[in-house]
Amino acid sequence: MVDKKTFVQRSLKLIDCLKNHQTDSRFFISLDEQEWTEMLAALKTDRLMFLTMWCKEDTVFVLFLENGYKPIGVRISASMNRYLALSSVRPAAIIYERMIWELWGKEAMNAVDLRPWLDRGLWNNCWPLSEKPGPVLWPPERQENPSVSHLLNNGGEITVIDPSNATEKLPVLWRFLNMGERIVRAESVYGYTHRGILSNLYNRNSLEILPLISRINALDSVAHQIAFSHAIEDIANFVPSLPVLRKRILYSELSRVAAYLFYLTRLFRVLEVELVASRCDLARELLMRWNIHYFGHRWLMDCVFPGAVFLGQENDKKRHFPKKIKYLIDQAFNLAITLPGLGDYLQNMGILSLKKAIDFNIGGIVGRASGRDVDLRRYMSEYRLEWLPPPNFTKGDVDARMQSWFVEIKTSLNIIDILLKEENSEEAFKSSQEIIIEKLNGEGIGVCEGVQGDLWYYVRLEAGVIKDVFIRDPGANQAYVLQDVLKNEHFDNHVLIKASFGHLVTGVDL
Repeated sequence: MVDKKTFVQRSLKLIDCLKNHQTDSRFFISLDEQEWTEMLAALKTDRLMFLTMWCKEDTVFVLFLENGYKPIGVRISASMNRYLALSSVRPAAIIYERMIWELWGKEAMNAVDLRPWLDRGLWNNCWPLSEKPGPVLWPPERQENPSVSHLLNNGGEITVIDPSNATEKLPVLWRFLNMGERIVRAESVYGYTHRGILSNLYNRNSLEILPLISRINALDSVAHQIAFSHAIEDIANFVPSLPVLRKRILYSELSRVAAYLFYLTRLFRVLEVELVASRCDLARELLMRWNIHYFGHRWLMDCVFPGAVFLGQENDKKRHFPKKIKYLIDQAFNLAITLPGLGDYLQNMGILSLKKAIDFNIGGIVGRASGRDVDLRRYMSEYRLEWLPPPNFTKGDVDARMQSWFVEIKTSLNIIDILLKEENSEEAFKSSQEIIIEKLNGEGIGVCEGVQGDLWYYVRLEAGVIKDVFIRDPGANQAYVLQDVLKNEHFDNHVLIKASFGHLVTGVDL
């Protein structure tokens, strides 16, 4: 008797098996339970990179990256509201399995971690994005904490910092188990600013929700606009003109500089080094005033659209970047690297190893400071490779992240100068093509290298109306790995380490 041919052929890489599989979708391959099990077994030795996962009705969707930038996906029906967990072979899936359980009510069997993440244990009988949400339980069931009695009996103590404490500026609950002055375990719980963004995007015209897309994350507004626009253009098979793409680069780099200056200001205020913090803060304020003068918005919101961009004010076409901003940034950097003892204090603190960065698919400054050279701008044809030097840091500590911010600010300023010199006339932005949203059907994926890393959008349209959408924000991955980074650190340094991640909760509390 001849056995049925297995889905994963041992002589082939997993990516080749997926490509050879019959598909009825542009991006996703439908797997049955046996094929899903075979895929999980193959992932133990295969190097295929996990990107993200989410749920829609009774189907779980997973996106992988071929060669680090080309998405390819699989989907499986979650029969009986369960599916085999992916986190045992891809640690980066942990955060998304927890989200799927809380938002859609689909349980990952044999999951590494299914503790409450977004809802603080309040939605045990109610899944907001499922087809049948169910009744809300009130008052909520008490959340059971892991047993730590043996540590408490030996002198350990638990410290809880939540948004009601004046010491925690972000809406996150942190629970620390300390032994003396060292952190034995750190746990974070989000959801205090959960705004139901995904549910508010469903069944709405894709142009109607553009103002909402711009305002998901003020610091990374441009990246959200570009990634969403790329997804719509992917559906329409539309390629914007080079001047439009270059204008998007200008907006993106301006947004990047403003965000990094904000992170540096916060970091040096935690360090109580006001000499540096004040210069970074003033440079950011001057930059945002320049933005509103030429482009109509301090945060560059409502500047990017599917197939088009906002050109800026018609007057003053010859724009020059303010020299005072560059002067203040140079001053701040020189003070930061020459301040006696500062470098020694920040080194070997809050280390994110290269292995951990790879396992959890950490990009952006946090990943590059650990030696993981991942920057999706290199795969975008509108960028020139000579604009983007390779990262110079590998230690992955607070000092490496701080210096990486300064280095990448200077890189962005050079790109901005080049683009302002090459800026074309307004006529060059006009195109004979246009996207008619109401005629669009299908699915598309868009990406942009944002201020925290690679930001991805998956969108499925029917007659221009959004039927499925998911946002993969790199902040969610960084939020999870930050818990491990804080282990064994001095408790008094936890605020500084968190500030060095430049972490915001908007990417988690979708």
